[in-house]
Amino acid sequence: MKKLILLIPFLLMAYVNVSVNKQKVYPGEEVVFTIQASGNDIKFPNIQKIGPFPVQGTAIMQNITILNGNMQKNISKSYIFFPTKDVTIPSFEVFIDNKAYKTKPIHIKVLKPVQSKDANFKLLLSVNKQQTYIEEPLIFSIEFFQKDNTNPQSIEIRKPNFDNFFTKKLSTKTFKKDGYTITKYNFLLIPQKAGNFQIGPILAKIGYLKQEKTNDPFFNLIAASIEYKNIFSNEINVSVKPIPKNTVFGEFNAYLSSDKTKVKANEPVNVTLNIKGCGDFYNLPQFKLNIPNVTIYTHKPIIKTFIKDNTLCGEYTKNFTLISDRNISIKPIEFNSFKTKIIHIKTNPLLIEVKSLTPKYHSPKIITKEKVIYKVKKDYTLSIIMLVVGILIGFGISKIEIKKEPSVIKKIKKANDKELFNILLEYSNNPQIEEILKKLEENIYQNKKNRINKREIIKILKNL
Repeated sequence: MKKLILLIPFLLMAYVNVSVNKQKVYPGEEVVFTIQASGNDIKFPNIQKIGPFPVQGTAIMQNITILNGNMQKNISKSYIFFPTKDVTIPSFEVFIDNKAYKTKPIHIKVLKPVQSKDANFKLLLSVNKQQTYIEEPLIFSIEFFQKDNTNPQSIEIRKPNFDNFFTKKLSTKTFKKDGYTITKYNFLLIPQKAGNFQIGPILAKIGYLKQEKTNDPFFNLIAASIEYKNIFSNEINVSVKPIPKNTVFGEFNAYLSSDKTKVKANEPVNVTLNIKGCGDFYNLPQFKLNIPNVTIYTHKPIIKTFIKDNTLCGEYTKNFTLISDRNISIKPIEFNSFKTKIIHIKTNPLLIEVKSLTPKYHSPKIITKEKVIYKVKKDYTLSIIMLVVGILIGFGISKIEIKKEPSVIKKIKKANDKELFNILLEYSNNPQIEEILKKLEENIYQNKKNRINKREIIKILKNL
């Protein structure tokens, strides 16, 4: 009797599953959200944020299963984020073999931490003032205390959330006091928005090496892993008040200066706007010069700051390069600052005298005399003399031009970039010379190293 054997192929099923490493976390702790999908052609969603919290990293793991000639992929994609308040991971769409599958939402609860009371470690936040104005700089500090007899394997301090503040790290200092090694981090904070803000608590993860014996009957091995302990800081509350519109916080002095007060026509002159004082140098207006009939090149400002009596002080410098064929009159630059009251800041005016270029050639004077006709015998002697004199004068002018050319060429050969720039300015209507002037200007004022071919310049001038 023959047996009938029915072969039913094992079908690999497509599916989607989601999970998190933990559903209850403290602020600053990471949440790892994983989507696991199985199928042949899998397309994961592009997740940049989970709620208001950006995804800080991703990881992918992949396995391929082949059964009875059927291939199926098993892919897990993980997304890491750091919530500071309760958030629900929404439902996402995953496409498997051109079919949409929806994940289940997951709620994450963020627990309110209490400042840790640990004899070995302490984390402390402080600020130089808790009431301030928009754009009024604050000094924010993080101090980490470590008992001298402790030897952790690793220390990781999570950075606070500085939303609504411009932030700049100022310094890191380590010192010893009362049996502790203290590391102090100072930050400059500039509020960008009015309101009441909470900074912290923040988390420090202290890692200790943990050793465990294995139960391997053949080898007496010791496995090592790192066990973490969480240390939480206090929290800081900051109240930020608004300032009047079109003002910048601080007290400043401003003035204009130039490297020359008298220049030749079309010779570049450098004008500098200098602002000194204490306040928010990073939100000063975008200063511009608008002067009719003057070519103006504006350079990026240079800002140098320092802390004095827990206040941000410094200097703002902005340079302008001006080129003109007539006198340059610069009106005062004005802006408003605020420190308990509005202060009107105004620079000095500036006048730069520009000497006109002497024309190369003078038009000959035309003298009109009354025509007197004498009835005399025709004599061509005077005409011949005048013709000869005219030829000699023409020859003399050409000789002058021939003598002048080697002088310019000589100057070009010996000139540095700045001298060459001044020589070529009067030929700037020529496109080739104009291009060379741009390169020279970059070399002079932007410290670039454009190659300048003087032979090519001389050739262009000879053809003019």
